[in-house]
Parts: sequence; structure tokens; C-alpha cells
Amino acid sequence: MLKTKSQLPVQGTNDSSIISKFSMASRGYFCDKFLKFFAAKHQHRSPLINRGYYIRAKAMERMFHQFFQTVFGFPDIQIISLGAGFDTSYFRLESEKFLCGTKFIEVDFEGVITRKMTCINSHSILKDMMPEDTSTSSNKSIIFQGRNYILIGADLRVTCDLDKALEDAGISFESPTLIFSECAMTYMEVESSNRLIEWAAKKFPNAAFVTYEQIHPDDGFGLIMQKHFQSLGSPLRSIQTFQTEKSQENRYKNLCWTECYVLGMNQLFSMLPLEEQKRIQSLELFDEFEEWHLKCSHYILACASQGVLASFSKALCSDSCKDKQNKYEPVISKRLHWTVYEHGSELQRFGQQCVLLPNGLVLTCGGFGIQDGKHQRLGGCLLTDVTTKTFQSWKLELEGQGHHMGQRIHHCTVLLNDQKLVVIGGRSSPSKAYNEILTLKIKNSTTQTSGNIVSAETRLLTPQCSSTSSESPSARWRHTACVVKLGGIEKIMVFGGRAPGCKVLASCFILETEKWTWEKVPQDQPDAPGPRHSHSCAVWESVVVLSGGIDSEEQPVAAVHTLDLSTLKWKQLFIPSFIPRYSHTSHIWKDNLILVGGVNTLPTASPGVGVVDLQTCQYCEWHLPLQNPLRPILLHNHSSVLQEERWKILIFGGGGNCFSFGTHLNSCVIEIDLQELCG
Repeated sequence: MLKTKSQLPVQGTNDSSIISKFSMASRGYFCDKFLKFFAAKHQHRSPLINRGYYIRAKAMERMFHQFFQTVFGFPDIQIISLGAGFDTSYFRLESEKFLCGTKFIEVDFEGVITRKMTCINSHSILKDMMPEDTSTSSNKSIIFQGRNYILIGADLRVTCDLDKALEDAGISFESPTLIFSECAMTYMEVESSNRLIEWAAKKFPNAAFVTYEQIHPDDGFGLIMQKHFQSLGSPLRSIQTFQTEKSQENRYKNLCWTECYVLGMNQLFSMLPLEEQKRIQSLELFDEFEEWHLKCSHYILACASQGVLASFSKALCSDSCKDKQNKYEPVISKRLHWTVYEHGSELQRFGQQCVLLPNGLVLTCGGFGIQDGKHQRLGGCLLTDVTTKTFQSWKLELEGQGHHMGQRIHHCTVLLNDQKLVVIGGRSSPSKAYNEILTLKIKNSTTQTSGNIVSAETRLLTPQCSSTSSESPSARWRHTACVVKLGGIEKIMVFGGRAPGCKVLASCFILETEKWTWEKVPQDQPDAPGPRHSHSCAVWESVVVLSGGIDSEEQPVAAVHTLDLSTLKWKQLFIPSFIPRYSHTSHIWKDNLILVGGVNTLPTASPGVGVVDLQTCQYCEWHLPLQNPLRPILLHNHSSVLQEERWKILIFGGGGNCFSFGTHLNSCVIEIDLQELCG
């Protein structure tokens, strides 16, 4: 057997994976009573990791159920797990009476299989489920051989040894066989994994080959994902060669398989019954939607098949959701260019709010970033000089009632004509949202560069309902707020968001800024937008333009609505091929709606920078620039400001707290030239 030092880090991913799987099962995501026997320790993982391993488990479950449906009536059925690790599929399927005459073969490094046997023998419930060891073979690779369960210690890179071990174990190469690899082949060199795939195609004429692995390596999330596995000493070795769904399909067809289809994890989740989706969404407090959807967009099932199982791959990867995707085919002009500027670590944050002030300064309020060497939610405000490209920043000293403004993220901050800043909503955790209004009035306009400390007087307000309204907005985050004029009077419009208890809101309120009272906008209108959060809004003349968002079923929204400020009537714009997006920002420039970044669940139409001509509703989507592997950029949870006189948009912050691959904070300010987009 071929042995290399690289085996140990790869085997280490199995130990970490089984702990995460047990965490997922123990929180009620998936029923697997055997995981606890294989986990070296019991550790609660984050809700994001639990969801990630849940969708992985559902992918495997769907694969098994579809296989048994396809082979119903066939004798001598076989399942072969390549790179099996401490997978519990045999015990789970056996306990559910699924196997019934099916041979289940697990293959992994000899050390892993030996450890698994030791673990099995240490627990009576597992040992009692094992068939009698009937092995008479002299092949040392066969660690255990029972009536319907065989354990083989072999290196998958050496197909001749694997071939011999399977033959000595009495495997029928002609029988209907499911071969699957759950995050194992991705760690092999392309030459070795290709050889394994082609060997299986030639050796098993009536088989399906299913692989769960990663794709899309070159966007921001893909680069961060790769860096994570590299740091573990187990790099993803085939992801650069087979980057997309299409290249994965072509890979298997070029290696002698008849059919191949690919199923993305966002697609798989959308195929689950709505009751199951809602059950998962209700298990734990959750607010990492961007990382959840991005992670699912970077994992697939690639399913190849042939012979009597030729129909299996298409049935497994049902294309019912592809029709939904095909209607989103935006006109792509070309790849966007942007300019990147380095800045200090104090601007590295996400979920913050940035406002452009008249004196060439940008105020940054709150967010999640780095303080005292630790990642945490941030309180207070920064001022940044954007008149030069050094982006010098300093802390704004807060005085008055709101000097402890709280460590809030996903709030809104707007600037009134009297230069008063108003902070609305936000949260410190998904169970604690802010309901009071915080106002800031900067006392001196000079900067620290002249030796002065810039300070702001703060005030906390709790606006009441107006005399004509019986309701005021609840505490919320991931909402929008924008300054509007009604009857010549400056007011603030607030729409949507999330509230404690995971409720997604559809309410719209107008805040009067002299008496500080709320007025609710009637929502019983046919074109009124439904519940949503993480959307964006911008003001176009006497109209508020509301775009995108994510709805109460956690689905990104592909819609643009307008609110006429003279009538308070909603209207939905018809924009052909407009793609869904959320966690983006938006601006109005020369009758164009500019949509910056965001996230959706479409594998072939992820958001870049969108441009909608509001006069004609013509729309195009620009690809983001090619990413720098040393400085990946996640264009969500960011904030942006429009410099009208310079025809520029400046993007600050952005990133996410991905508990799987680590917290990422964008390390630069990005400048977009509007003349390129709309000139």
C-alpha cells in the first residue's frame, strides 16, 4: 500500500467531521443514533455548521433512497463507500431494514478502518449489529468480511490493490452497484481520482458513481474555502480542474460513464418539503444566511451512472429546479473593473453602516470586526477621510445619553438635512434587537489631522404613534431606512427586517423627525412587497425603490418595488431576467438603479453589480472582477456610499462570520467608476 505523510491531515478531516455530524444530530437536525459512538468528543457546533452537515446528510439520504427505488426487484445489490471514514450509513440503513440482502462495503486507509473496527468492538450495540466475520481470504486489506458488511483497508490511489481486495472479498462486478465518495476524492490528485473514476466505469457496467465535493474555487468564498483546507494540510486537489457543475458532468462522461448530472445543495434544500425546511429553520437562532447559501452553492452531488442504473443519476438530480433557474438569464455586459485601496484594520468589519458627510468624511457606525485582537461586535463610530486615498480613520467621541450606543450590527443610519444622524434598529444577537432611536449631532467639523478631537452629542428617543396611527414598529434588524420628503417635510421611511423570534416583517413606517412620531403605511395593496429582510432601498425623485431581499421562507427575492411618496402606493416593476439577490446595497445614478453585490442561490447567476434603467426597466448584470487569491473579497454585508460629483461608489467593509471556514473581513476599500457602468 502506498503511504505518504499527506494521509494524516486528510484522515484528520474525518475526526473533525464526525464530531460535527454528531453535533448536528444531537440538536435534532437529522436522526442518527449511532454517531455518538464514533465521535471522540461531544462538542456543540455553531448553527451554521449544523445546517451544513444536515444538508450533507440529506444528500446522502436522498442518494440511498433513490438507489433502493431504482434497484427494486434486483438481486445481489451492492453499495461501496470510498473514503468511508467513520460513516454510520451501514448501521443506520441496517437498523431501518433498508439493506435486506444488500452488500455494504467500506473502503478507507488501513489505519482508519482499523480504528473503526476498534470502536465498533468497544460498543455492544454496534458489535451486536455486525454480521459474523466469515473472511477466509489471505488478503490483508480485508479487515472484516461478514454476510452483508465488508471493511477494506486500501489506498484509493492504487486501483489494482482495490480491485484485488474487492475480488478476494467476493464482490460481483456485474451486480447493480452504488459507489459513493463523501468528501474523500476531492483530496486526491486529479490523476489518481480520474484513474479511480475510469476504473469504476470499466469494472462495474451496471453502476452509479456519486461524489459529494466542492466547486467554484475562484470567487471570494471559494478562495476562503480553499485556504481553510490548505491550513488543515488537506488541500482540495481537483477543484481547480473541475470548477463548475458543467465541468463535473463532462469529467465523468469523458471517463467512460454514460450519464452524469449534478445537484447543488441550495437546489437540494429547495426540493425538501416546506414543512421540513421550516423545521430546520426553527431549530436554532440563526442569522448567517449569506454563509449558509454560499456554502451550499459551493457543494454538489455529482452523479454518474450506466447500465441498468443509467436512469438513476437523472432521478437523483431532478432538474425540476433548473426550470426555475433558467428564467434568470441576465444580460451580462462584461467583467467589471474596480480599484482597490488598502486601509487600516479599524475599517475591517461587516454589518456596519456608512454615511457620506458633506465635508468629505464617511461615518462608520457599529458592525462586527476586530477589537483588542478579537473578533466581536463593535460599538461606537469612526470617521474616515475619503478626500485622499489613505483613508485615515479616527474614533468619533460620543457624548450624551447614547454614548454607549451598544454593540449593534445590521442597523440603519441616515443623514438629515440639519446634519443630524439617525441610527435605527440593529441587534447584538438574534435574541436581542434595539428599538430605541439614537441621534448623533457632530459638534465640530474639523478633523484630528488638525489636532482636534471630533465629538458628537447623542440622544436616545422612543418615538410614539402619531394621532392617526395605532401601531409603531417593533425592534428589528436587517431592515432598510431612507430619508424621504412628504409634503415638503423631511421624514424617514423604514421597511421590513427581522424581529426577535425569527419573524420576517413586511411592515412599512414613516418616522416624522420633528415630533418623532410613527405613521404606518397601509400594506393591504395588491403590489405591496411581502415580508423580507436584507433588502435595499434608494430614493429616486419622489419614489422609493426597494430591491431584492430574502423572504420568510429564506428564499432570495427577484423583485423591485417602488413606493410613490405622493400617494403612498406600491408598484412592482417588471424587469425581465432580474436575478434574485440580498445583502446588497443600492444607489440611484442618472435614472439608473445600481445594485452592488449580494448573494443568491443560483449556481450560474450569482450577483455582481446590476444596473436597471428605471425609465425603460432594461437591466444588465456585470461580473465581479477576477479575485486576488491573497485578498479575497466577499461582496455582502458591506456598506457603500455614492460620491455624485466624482461619479464613484465607495464600498466599505463586508464579509461574514463563517464558522466552518473562519471569519473573513474585507481588507480594502473598493471604488467603482459609474462612467464605466452608465456612461
